[in-house]
Amino acid sequence: MLLKIISTAILVLTFMGCVLPPPKEPFRKEEPAALREKEEIFPLTDDGDKKSLRAAINNSLSFLERKVSGASPLPILPEPFGGLFTPERAYRTLRLFKEIYTQSADQSDFDSRVAEKFSFLGRPEEEKQPPLLLTGYYEPFFAGSLEARAEYRYPIYCCPDDLVEIGNGDSSKGNGKKKIGRIEKGEFIPYYSRAEIDSGGVLEGKGYELAWLKDPWERFVLHIQGSGQIRLPDGRILRVGFANSNGRPYRSIGQYLVQLGYFPDTDLSLPRVREFLREHPEKAEEILNQNERYIFFRPMPEGDGPFGSLGFPLTAGRSIAADHSVYPQGALAYLIAQQPILNWSGKSVGKTSLRRFVLNQDTGAAMKGSGRVDFFCGTGEKAGLTAGEMREEGKIYFLLAKE
Repeated sequence: MLLKIISTAILVLTFMGCVLPPPKEPFRKEEPAALREKEEIFPLTDDGDKKSLRAAINNSLSFLERKVSGASPLPILPEPFGGLFTPERAYRTLRLFKEIYTQSADQSDFDSRVAEKFSFLGRPEEEKQPPLLLTGYYEPFFAGSLEARAEYRYPIYCCPDDLVEIGNGDSSKGNGKKKIGRIEKGEFIPYYSRAEIDSGGVLEGKGYELAWLKDPWERFVLHIQGSGQIRLPDGRILRVGFANSNGRPYRSIGQYLVQLGYFPDTDLSLPRVREFLREHPEKAEEILNQNERYIFFRPMPEGDGPFGSLGFPLTAGRSIAADHSVYPQGALAYLIAQQPILNWSGKSVGKTSLRRFVLNQDTGAAMKGSGRVDFFCGTGEKAGLTAGEMREEGKIYFLLAKE
């Protein structure tokens, strides 16, 4: 799953924002049929807190403001989003929603005003595809060291100097692609795999070590989540975030274990995978290396949360990660699914409804196509337990202001 400093002025934006609205753009008169409202959406109850929604909306507004100013283009999206979610219209959608959200007298008034002013875009060709899979991710918190020690033997690395990127595509249209690798004897070849780096030690002792952790599972989790916090022996906190990857394909080790028949897909969860590896330590290295994709990190400033791929902090319970070549970046959506209920020991004992306004503010290697959405659960152990148990079918609808 992929994660990508904000100025002090942006960090102190109020809920209503401090930026001037962009000029209105001419909109097409006819909207596609996919924009029709669906009865299952209403009432638009929201089981999250208002403060977190305000924070997430402000971050998306700041991102879209940059796009409106022409800083860089957004990718061209497939239908039904293609041509509709321009930076200007996405920005206007968020501004209008904030106004209605703040001024509505009650739930009925809110629903009525949203129904009047917004259309809802569902997942592309939803009826022809398997249900949307909603998973969770989080920012882990581990003990570590800036130096290798007896108990800290597993390094995480910053981006190596020999990693190179080659562009491929038209970046002026927002659809540029890149290839990641290295140059050997004048030839561009794939960058080292997880097995070559962690088991083979090809980067060891070259000065790329950023920190050391206690065990390989913690390191692997940090790679999967894309960011984290590391408590150093002197009590200081090192926050690390995504710097780059080795460009290799992502492979779920959980699905690998399911394919081998160790447990059924219905039992698949992050805690279940961790439990299996602890019960079979002799298999751990081989299983972890099935995921060739490797993440390199960079130190991050202190702030409200880990940074997502838009370059702004993620908001627990409000930010989602999705494929940004399918779903519009920074956009507001309404998510309908379920979430786990955890007991005092952190084990799942049931499920409850999840109905939530969320913002598309992150992406990741596992987020491919319209069938995957990752829900950011927050920081620390409790968030990790929730994220590890979240594997639900769901529906998502993106809001778009009418003309």
